Amino acid sequence: MKKTILTACFILLLMPLTASAYAIKKGDSVYVPKEETIEGNLYAVGSNLTIEGKVTGDIICAGQSINISGEVAGDIICAGQSINISGQIGGNLRLIGNSINFSGQTARNAMLFGGAIVAAASSSIGWDALIAGNALESRGEIGRDLHGYLGKAVLAGKIGQNVKLNFGPKNANQPILTVGGAAQINGNLNYTAEKNATIESGAIIKGQTTHNLPIISAKKSNFINLSWWWGNLFAVFSALIVGLVLISFWREPIIKITALMLSRVNASLGWGVLALLLTPIMAIILLITIIGIPLSLILTAAWLIAIYLSKILVGILVGRGVLNNLLPNRKDSLILAMVIGIVIIYLIFSLPFIGPIISLFAILWGLGGIMLALKK
Repeated sequence: MKKTILTACFILLLMPLTASAYAIKKGDSVYVPKEETIEGNLYAVGSNLTIEGKVTGDIICAGQSINISGEVAGDIICAGQSINISGQIGGNLRLIGNSINFSGQTARNAMLFGGAIVAAASSSIGWDALIAGNALESRGEIGRDLHGYLGKAVLAGKIGQNVKLNFGPKNANQPILTVGGAAQINGNLNYTAEKNATIESGAIIKGQTTHNLPIISAKKSNFINLSWWWGNLFAVFSALIVGLVLISFWREPIIKITALMLSRVNASLGWGVLALLLTPIMAIILLITIIGIPLSLILTAAWLIAIYLSKILVGILVGRGVLNNLLPNRKDSLILAMVIGIVIIYLIFSLPFIGPIISLFAILWGLGGIMLALKK
């Protein structure tokens, strides 16, 4: 299971890097009608996203409500509160959301992370499915294996090979796992839970059914703990979404700030140290004055936002350096640089011992670059 999660992290992050055309759509409401065809990748950010047209590349999006019913030749990689996918997908499906409803068809893998996840009877996943969330209802078809870390699950569709699910310790859901009468599992059913699964009459399980009790250990290494992988996956995906928003709205300032960071490394680090240490002191002084409380709160919020953005700026800078050296013909693609750079630095940040040190260095460098830009 942990090896599968690790593999999924890398697959999720290493998006196709060769598409030469792309479209960026942003706003409160983004709509792509049926008659419209987007050549290459579509990057979309907005409150409500509705995509009914055809996309010849990938869809990478973030929004509150996401509805995709059009044909997509590549992958769909989206994060949102409510996500509904009903179209044909030629690549992989990768979603993070509170509510996920999938009634379409994806030719390859599906990686779904959310609160409530429903795969309708009309849905099909060509290869493997990796699902993590509170509740899963799977009534469609999965071509190969199903892996998951869930609160509870209902399996009522067809699974081509094996099922391996972990429901964790001290799970109060009842029942935890239900295998419906219409379910067909062509391989083994392996699940880890405190309670027995409910297997209804008529369910077909061609392999062995194995019930494992959860192992509760007093000490777990962060490196082998599933929450470690989930936390890092969430951090990277969040950084990618924020980076996409930054580039969409503030492309030129981002280029100027990263150029300053590269040309004045020592000055950036110096100003970064000052900003990191002096800002909290200034906020406390303002707080003591009573009349300065509103300004203190604003300053603290801006400081925290700048700390988070500083690492993303360093990722963009690293990505631009990689493109200049390895893909000079794509060096002007800031989105591609952001994706590559964030993947690299967040993988480094996750390393034990050295990771936190490099993360602190990135914060200082990025904060200093923001300060230098504000000075100018």
